[in-house]
Amino acid sequence: MMNTKIQLGWALLCLMSAPLAAQQVSIQAGAGSTTHAIAAGYQGVRLIITSPDGQVFEQRQMGASANVFQIDTRLMPDGHYNYRLDFTVNGSSGVADPRLAINADGRAQSVRAGTRAPAEQAGAFLIHGGQVYFPKASARSDDQDVPRKSSDRAPKDQVIPDDLIVQGSACIGIDCVNNESFGFDTIRMKENNIRIKFEDTSASAGFSTGDWQLTANDSASGGLSKFSIEDITASRVPFTVEGAGITDSLYVDSSGRIGFRTNTPVLDLHVTTNDTPAHRFEQSSAGGFTAQTWDVAGNEANFFVRDVTGGSRLPFRIRPGAPTSSIDISALGNVGIGTASPAVKLDINKTVAIESPEIALRVTNRNFGIDSEAQPEDFRFEVDSNGNVNARGTISQLSSRSAKEDFKTIDGDNLLAKVDALPISTWRYLAAPDRHLGPVAEDFHQAFGLGNTEKMIAPADLAGVALAAVKALQDQVQQRDTQILALERRLAELEARIAR
Repeated sequence: MMNTKIQLGWALLCLMSAPLAAQQVSIQAGAGSTTHAIAAGYQGVRLIITSPDGQVFEQRQMGASANVFQIDTRLMPDGHYNYRLDFTVNGSSGVADPRLAINADGRAQSVRAGTRAPAEQAGAFLIHGGQVYFPKASARSDDQDVPRKSSDRAPKDQVIPDDLIVQGSACIGIDCVNNESFGFDTIRMKENNIRIKFEDTSASAGFSTGDWQLTANDSASGGLSKFSIEDITASRVPFTVEGAGITDSLYVDSSGRIGFRTNTPVLDLHVTTNDTPAHRFEQSSAGGFTAQTWDVAGNEANFFVRDVTGGSRLPFRIRPGAPTSSIDISALGNVGIGTASPAVKLDINKTVAIESPEIALRVTNRNFGIDSEAQPEDFRFEVDSNGNVNARGTISQLSSRSAKEDFKTIDGDNLLAKVDALPISTWRYLAAPDRHLGPVAEDFHQAFGLGNTEKMIAPADLAGVALAAVKALQDQVQQRDTQILALERRLAELEARIAR
C-alpha cells in the first residue's frame, strides 16, 4: 500500500507513481502532519486551498501517477487556511452529484452518490511567523509508528441533525482557548482574519443565490482597519465602517430619523459637526458627462451653495437673521420678496412709513477702479417704497409704428380747448414732502380718455397731449401770421393811395 503525500513547503512539484488503490492521503508541513484515510481507489485528486479572506488561493490537480504536492508558503501571509481534497474516478468527481433533492422550504440540496468516488477530505492549518501549524493530534505514546486515523489528526467535523441550543457563550476561531473569558460576549470570533460568510445554495428557479460576507479588517499587512459587508457574488463592497470612527457617526433612532455624529436626530436627516456641516454632490465623468461638484452647507456666517468645480464660488447665500419670506415662491410660480403671497411674477413688499421711504429695488454699476465704496452716481436705477423711480440713464418706451394700430387724427382746436379747461396745479403725495406740478389722473382721463385707468397717467400720454397742443398752437400761429400778412398788404395799399 502506497501513500500519497501532500507537503506544503518549497515551490517544487514532484510527480511519483501511485497505484489506483491508494488508501491514504498525508498532508505534511514543517513539524506538523495529518493523514486522511481513503476508503476507495481514485484516478486523480485535486487540492484546493482557501485563503484567510475566503477566496481560493491555489488549486492543483494530480493524476494517478503522482503522489506529492509541494506548495511554496513563503508568499502566503499569516492566517487561517482551509484545504480540500477532491477525488476523481473515471472522470467523475465525488464532490457533488448532479441529482438534486428539494427541501420543504423549496431550496435545493445536493445529494452524494456515495459509491462513485471517495468523499472529499477537508481540513485547516495556520501560518504564523512563516511557520505552518496543523491542529494537534491525539497520538498514542506507546505506538508512534501505527498509522493514525484522519479523525485523530484532522479537524473533527460535527453534524447535528437537530436544533443546537448552547446555554452559554461560544468562541469560534483558531485563537480560542480553554476557559475563555467571555465577559458579556455571547458569540466571539477570535483569530487574525475574521470572516462570516453567508453562502446560498439555492438551485431552483426564482430563488436568489447571492453570497454575502461580514469582513473584519483587511488581511494584508498595512491594510485598513474596518468592518465591511461584502457582496461575494458580485465582488463588491457596498458598506464599510473604518476603525476609530467617532461615536454616533451614523445613528438611527426609534422613529427612523438618521443622525450623523448625533444620537438625538431631530429631523429625518440630522448632521452635526463643530464646523460647517455640509453635503457634497459630486458628479464624476464616468457616465460621459462633465465632472461637477457642488457643496450645500451652513455655518454661523451663512447658508450657501458652493460651486467647487468653478473655483469654490458662492452663487447663493442666506445670512442668519433673514426675515420670513425673504424669498417666497408661490404654487403659481410667483416670486415674492418680503411677502408670503406674491400676486404677480415678481412681487416686492416693503412696509415702511410713507414719510420715510426706503429703496426697494436698486441697480448698481460700481466702478471699482475709482472708488471701493458705492457712490451715489453708481446707482443706475432705483425704486423706493413709495413708488418713486430714479434713473441715471434714459427711460425709453416702445413707440414703433410696427407696434401700433388703429391710428386716428386729432382735432387740434378741440384738444386745445380741453387743455385750456384742464385744471393744472401743484400738489404733494400723501405724507410725502416734495411737491409736483400737473393734472390729476381723474381730470386727465375724463378730458382725453387715455390710458386704462383713471388713477394713473402714462408719461407718454402727457407728452403726447403736450406735443399735440404745441402743434395745434403752431397751426393757429401760422393762420394768424397769414392773416397779419394779408392785413399788412392791405394797409400798405391804402397808405399808397393816400400818398397819391
